[in-house]
Amino acid sequence: MDVIPVETVLGESPLWDERNGLLYWIDIHGEEIGALSVTSRRWATRPTGRRYGSIALTSTPGHLLAATSSGLEIIKLTDDGVVELSSIAAPEANIPGNRFNDGKTDRQGRFWAGTMEDAETGQRTGSMYRLDPGGALTRAWGDVGIPNGLCFSPDGETMYTADSMNGTLWAAPYDTATGDPGPRVVIATTEEPGSPDGSTVDEYGGIWNAEWGTSRLVRYLVDGTLDRVLEVPATMPTCMTFAGPGLDMLFVTTAQVGADAGQHGGSILVYDVGINGLPETPYSLG
Repeated sequence: MDVIPVETVLGESPLWDERNGLLYWIDIHGEEIGALSVTSRRWATRPTGRRYGSIALTSTPGHLLAATSSGLEIIKLTDDGVVELSSIAAPEANIPGNRFNDGKTDRQGRFWAGTMEDAETGQRTGSMYRLDPGGALTRAWGDVGIPNGLCFSPDGETMYTADSMNGTLWAAPYDTATGDPGPRVVIATTEEPGSPDGSTVDEYGGIWNAEWGTSRLVRYLVDGTLDRVLEVPATMPTCMTFAGPGLDMLFVTTAQVGADAGQHGGSILVYDVGINGLPETPYSLG
């Protein structure tokens, strides 16, 4: 294990861009976005001026799609900071207490992201949205507490989601032609103090999930069977992604919020788990 002491308050949404060799991540509470060279282990952070819930690659190098407290935006990192290039959609401008949280592209490049109540008082005011290439936005479903765990099977035909508020992970058949998910079925649940946070899928279809509050990462098989548990030196792991030229290293974001953040809470942890990941499909800017 390697420890990269980036000192995030609430690190999230690690994102590997093979085009420039950088791993991006966000600090939700610290309102920053970071970029790490996976070869030199050097990094830099830039202020965002708002809460970012998740980021995704786009077809234009250096430009990212960001799900934020204001909506969906295209941003570009510069030497002077983060520049907002354009706002794509603000579907919940009438719900000022909500913000976007977890988000990820499907295998065809559509972007999925969910919203939540920022104050986290237990209200289920969030929704799940799909952003198609070209900018069309669809509200897929509501009654969302804390959306997390978004990822897709290697063939793209299964969509995985989670809700940290009720400790549930779902799988749904996914129409790759239309982007429409079918009925969701529960494949796993967590027990307190743990709750499911961010996820990624490996080359064999295993679903890796960061368990907030338990100092562990878990790997599920497609039927929800718990296949593997990896203990980590941070109480609040938040998300992970496979990165590096061979997608052979697992980079894990963590948080230093909570009563006991653990030895390396707020750092990025790097593991060789003996399994490779899959590349993320960029969102098409046309």
